[in-house]
Amino acid sequence: MNDLRAMILPVTVVVALWASSCRSSQQAGDPDLLANAAHADVPYAVKSIAADSVGDVGSPGQDVAGGGNSAGNIRTYRIPGSSVTFDMVAVPGGQFTMGTPADAIEREDDELPRMEVMVDGFLIGRYEVTYDEYLVFQYANRDSDSTAVEGRRLDVDAVARPSPPYEDPAHGMGGNRYPAVGMTQWGALHFSKWLSEKTGEFFRLPTEAEWEYACKAGTAGTSSGNATSRLDTTAWFDKNSDYRLHQVGRKRANAWGLHDLLGNAAEWTLDQYNGKFYTELKSSDRHNPWRVPDRLHPRTVRGGAYDDGASELRCSSRFESSLNWKRRDPQIPKSFWWNTDSPFVGFRLVRPLDQPDAEEQEAFWQLVLGE
Repeated sequence: MNDLRAMILPVTVVVALWASSCRSSQQAGDPDLLANAAHADVPYAVKSIAADSVGDVGSPGQDVAGGGNSAGNIRTYRIPGSSVTFDMVAVPGGQFTMGTPADAIEREDDELPRMEVMVDGFLIGRYEVTYDEYLVFQYANRDSDSTAVEGRRLDVDAVARPSPPYEDPAHGMGGNRYPAVGMTQWGALHFSKWLSEKTGEFFRLPTEAEWEYACKAGTAGTSSGNATSRLDTTAWFDKNSDYRLHQVGRKRANAWGLHDLLGNAAEWTLDQYNGKFYTELKSSDRHNPWRVPDRLHPRTVRGGAYDDGASELRCSSRFESSLNWKRRDPQIPKSFWWNTDSPFVGFRLVRPLDQPDAEEQEAFWQLVLGE
C-alpha cells in the first residue's frame, strides 16, 4: 500500500495540522532482577529471562514461547547496546465493540454510541514502559550507537532527548521496574521514534481503538477483561495502592497476558481527545479508527491510575489531557517534554504487524512530531 494512512493507521477523521500547531503552541510477572552489566554505575534492572530467549545484544525481538503472532504470545526485545529488555505481546487483528452500553450504570457520554470497529494485528507492551527503558533514551551517556540494523549506527549526539525536568516528574515514585511517568505525549512519541531507529522496527503509541481492544481481550471488558469484583487482583487503584505507583507486573494479567492496563499509571494514546468522536465517526471509517491531532491539546489517556476510583478503571473509559498538568512549570515556554503535575500518566507501545516502509515512517513522524 502506498497511502501512508492505509499503511500505518488507515482512517483519519480530520486533516492533521499537528506540525504547524506544535510549532505555534510551543508548548504479576517474574519479579527477579538482573543488574545492567553494560552500565555498572546505572541502577538498571531487567527481567530474568533465559539467554536463548532474548538473543544477542542488538537483535530484534525474539519469539519466547513459540506460536508467532497468536494471541498472548510474548516477544522479547533487547535495546541494542544495553542489557535492558522489554516484552511485547501478540494481539491478532479482529472486530470488537468499542464503547459502553447506554444503560450501563458506570459510563460517560463520550463512550457512546457503541460501535463495531476493526483493528489490524499488532504487538503491544506486556507492561507499561519502565524507567529502565526510558532512561536509556533520556540520557545520551546511557545510550550507544548500536542498532539492530546491520551496518547502521545511531548518532547518539543527534538524537532529540528530553530536556532536564523542572522537578522529578514522578514525584519520588520512580525506580527500577516502575512505569516511567510525567512525560508529555510528545516525549512518549520521541521515545517511540528513537526505539524504532534503534531496533529497525516501527513502534508507536496505540490508538484508542487498539488500546481498548487489547484491554477487553476478547470479552465485553469492564476491568481488563475480568469482572469488576476482581479488580483488586488486576489493578492498582485508590483502594489498594496507598496512593502511589507500583512496579509493573505485580498484578494479574488479562486474558491476553497484559499487565496494568487498568490502574497504576494511566496511558497516553495516539489520539486527540474528542468527546463526540464516536458520534462523528462514519461507518466507513471504522477500520483502524484514529482521531488525528490537529492541535496540541487535549490528547486521550486511557486506563485510569493509582489514585482513581474503581468506576474509572474500565476498558472503555476515556480521559482528556489537561494544561493544568503543567501548572507549576515556571519555564517560558513550558517544557515540551515534561509535565510537572501528571505523575499518574505513562505509556506503553505497539508495533504494527504490518510494518510501514522507511518513507511512510518518516511521513508519520513528520505528522505527529512536526519534524
